[in-house]
Amino acid sequence: MYETREFKGYFQSREVVEVDGVVSVVNDWRFYLCGFAADSARILLYDKTTEQVPIDADNRIFVAGKWFSQSHWDH
Repeated sequence: MYETREFKGYFQSREVVEVDGVVSVVNDWRFYLCGFAADSARILLYDKTTEQVPIDADNRIFVAGKWFSQSHWDH
């Protein structure tokens, strides 16, 4: 199952599993990217609109004043 939340106006989700009544987190909270350009990406906002954010050569996105590595986003 997936949990969702709002993080500073952005949509985030993470996968969790329940085994024998114990809930475990599969991965950390991740942003959802909807598309890519040469040096930017479209990120999903919590209100279901999108916004363009910078993406660098190391696949880090710049969101809410901070760089996030690829382990913090999905597409």
